[in-house]
Amino acid sequence: MGGMDAMSRPFKQHQGESRRSSLVKQLLIGFGLSLTTVGLATLWVNHRLIQTDLERQVQERAQTITQSLEFSTEGLLELENQSLLRRVVQNYATLPAVVEVAIVNPTGEPLAQSRQVHQTRSYAERYPELAVALTQASESGVDMSQTIILDGKPVLVQLLPFQSTLFGTAGQRGLAIVMLDLHQMRRDAGRTLLASTVTLMIGVILILLLMGRLLQRQVLRPLNLLDQSVNLSKQTGLFSLPQGIPPNEIGFLATTFDRVFKQLEAYDQLQTEIAQRRQIEAVLRESEARERLKSNELEVTLQELRKAQTQLIQNEKMSSLGQLVAGVAHEINNPVNFIHGNLHHANQYIQDLLELLNLYQKYAPSIADIQDKEEGIDLDFLQEDLPKLLSSMKVGADRIREIVQSLRAFSRLDEAEVKDVDIHEGIDSTLMILHNRLRAKSDHAAIQVVKDYGELPKIECYAGQLNQVFMNILSNAIDALDEQNLHRAAEEVATNPSQITIRTRFVEGDRVSIQIIDNGPGMVEAVQQRLFDPFFTTKPVGKGTGMGMSISYQIVVDRHHGT
Repeated sequence: MGGMDAMSRPFKQHQGESRRSSLVKQLLIGFGLSLTTVGLATLWVNHRLIQTDLERQVQERAQTITQSLEFSTEGLLELENQSLLRRVVQNYATLPAVVEVAIVNPTGEPLAQSRQVHQTRSYAERYPELAVALTQASESGVDMSQTIILDGKPVLVQLLPFQSTLFGTAGQRGLAIVMLDLHQMRRDAGRTLLASTVTLMIGVILILLLMGRLLQRQVLRPLNLLDQSVNLSKQTGLFSLPQGIPPNEIGFLATTFDRVFKQLEAYDQLQTEIAQRRQIEAVLRESEARERLKSNELEVTLQELRKAQTQLIQNEKMSSLGQLVAGVAHEINNPVNFIHGNLHHANQYIQDLLELLNLYQKYAPSIADIQDKEEGIDLDFLQEDLPKLLSSMKVGADRIREIVQSLRAFSRLDEAEVKDVDIHEGIDSTLMILHNRLRAKSDHAAIQVVKDYGELPKIECYAGQLNQVFMNILSNAIDALDEQNLHRAAEEVATNPSQITIRTRFVEGDRVSIQIIDNGPGMVEAVQQRLFDPFFTTKPVGKGTGMGMSISYQIVVDRHHGT
């Protein structure tokens, strides 16, 4: 490991030097590109200015030469001194960039010209491209200029019209003509631009060399010292400011490194403490989650046990009630059937005896003792009232039979099998059991029951369990109405009596709708949300277990798949 560290340190040092060298190259290249861009932009602007100024200078030079030529030759023309005129023209032709100088008369014939021409021709014939310009300048008296190609080179031709007594007074004008070599002048301007470019590039190179030297002394050396201190701090864990760092931005960077290393050391220690605390907190949270899960499981189990216990007690109570009711109904049913069956015969016998008695009264002789007895027992009243008495006895017996029938129907609470039953019979039997709570008493008003029964077929269901549902719902409705009547005046109760409406309808298939509605105060939203929760009750302690509606919900939804 030590050997590998020794090998890695020079490699890292080489990498650091490469990075610093790359930084210098980037800076120098950046400065060089910037200077070159600025220089080229300056040269381009200078070139454009030179070109613009060149055109202006050429124009001005041509005008100056033609004006000087016209002024110099005006007197010579008057004196008709041709030799001196040609000498003046030749002298002007020796000026730099001057290609040709000529003096022509109004007809275009040269009076003097710097170029020697073997055949005497007019100037327009020699230069056909100048014919139009020569004519216009001579006739208008306005100086003109035109660029033509002469011997493959661009030439600027300047035309200056002038008058002379030799030409007469008819507005005839001669022309002073000067031709300047534009190619030579442009070449001179190019050489000037090239010299400027070379000077600029030499200046850029010198500036870059100077900047490289300054960067080496002011940037690279301090950065190298700072890099060595950083690498040393990786081994020792301590950072010390190196000597020789200038008090500039690099010095500020070194001071910042010193503060950062100290903060990193404190941060590492803090991170270690935080990691330990987080590990402890994670263990605590995990333990807390396990305990909370166990607590929730125990709570759910306890609630299920309480629910099962309460339901078992409720089922046992209802089963006992069913057995008791079935036993009472059976004991009453036998003598009632005996009485009900004999009432018919007794009524028939009495009718026969009364008919026989009427025959005796009609055909037998009157006997004083018998008449006295008839008057004593009020025989006429007995004959009239005895059938009524038997009829009322029959009505009472029928009523007892109906009660027994309802008791026997309600006593099917403990039946576990599914049967086809009459829903209305189960509702009526439940109402018969609750009849004592529905009728008026001294401490509460009567509760009306409105039966809005529809045509229902027999429904396959658990009859006893449905009777238990009817019992729970009707009991809650009666409790709510009794509680409401405690807070109402007698006049209000009489005007708006308590009422329970039972409505049944056939839906489809094997499904029916059973609605039990009361005109009580209703329930608030919070109670509605928890209505079917186990052990939830709004009744005082001791008056309700909170399981009635929960059991009813299970019977309707779970056992019968209703809603």
